[in-house]
Amino acid sequence: MNQPNDTLHVTVEYYDGQEEGDVGYPYYVASCNQIGAVTDGRTLDELLKNLREVIELAFEDEDTIAVYNVVPNPRISITMELPDYAQIA
Repeated sequence: MNQPNDTLHVTVEYYDGQEEGDVGYPYYVASCNQIGAVTDGRTLDELLKNLREVIELAFEDEDTIAVYNVVPNPRISITMELPDYAQIA
C-alpha cells in the first residue's frame, strides 16, 4: 500500500442554472473522486458547509487509511473551474 494521502482534492464547478432542465438559479457543485463524494450549494458558503458534512459522513466510523488511503484529518485542496470570464462579464 502506498503512503496515505494527507490531502483530499476537490473540484468545484460553477453553473449558471439556465441550461435546459436546470434549476433556474446559479449554483456550485463540488466533487472528490478520492472518496466518491459529490455535493452542491447555491452559494460558496453553503457549498463548503455541505462539503464538510459529506466528508465527515464518508469518514464516520471508517478506517480512512484502509478504505480511502487518506489520513483521518486531511487537508482539503479545492480547484475551482469557472466558465470563460469573457462570456459572463
